[in-house]
Amino acid sequence: MQNYKVSIAYDGSSFYGFQKQRSRPTVQGKIEEVLDLLIKDYELNYSGRTDAGVHAKEQVLNILTDIKITEKLISSIDKLLGNSISVNSFNQISNDFHARYSAKERTYVYSTMDNQKKLPYLLNSTHQHNSSLDLEKLNEISQLFLGKNDFSSFAKVEKNKNPEREIFKSVWKKNSNIFTYTITGNSFLRNMVRNLVGVQLAFNDNKLTLKEIKSQLDKPDGNRLNYIAPANGLTLWKVKY
Repeated sequence: MQNYKVSIAYDGSSFYGFQKQRSRPTVQGKIEEVLDLLIKDYELNYSGRTDAGVHAKEQVLNILTDIKITEKLISSIDKLLGNSISVNSFNQISNDFHARYSAKERTYVYSTMDNQKKLPYLLNSTHQHNSSLDLEKLNEISQLFLGKNDFSSFAKVEKNKNPEREIFKSVWKKNSNIFTYTITGNSFLRNMVRNLVGVQLAFNDNKLTLKEIKSQLDKPDGNRLNYIAPANGLTLWKVKY
């Protein structure tokens, strides 16, 4: 079999997440529908699952198949995927490459606006927050998450799964009316990025204190800080190998 690395982008607005579900439109479901038509016999892997409404600038797949994937075939796949999913690039790669297990870093970007100005044309990809945002305050809290930590208070942790993750970058920036949060880590737990964003927005709004957040990082007590930012502001930005 030959192995192909494929980078795709998608608008998650019309999908119930990435992972295939029965009777609901998902990104994986649409991809497999097209591959079943054009390739039939294949194995599909992906770098990670995204929640319903979450977008991707670069989601990475690998496809193992006996069929040679050409530019012409990729062009056909791209057309059949429709307007919400597109193929960024593809290349043949060694058979030991796995989109998920070979990944070293993943970067997510969260975009939000505060209540100073409404920009309706960005609502599919940018969260409209209901209060003012303080960039300095947001970056005060974002630095707490750097390094290796137990994030069990900031995610939905599956039973017997190690909740420790390493964060390499955690920073907020402002460009005009848009606040963007960039986070890079070795991997992320379920709902972890949206939970971290939600906690930071809650800190901005004085709903949580620095002490409360830090204590759940230093000594998680099993009580999740259940502040989840809306999905529409989140984009899987890049996967590094």
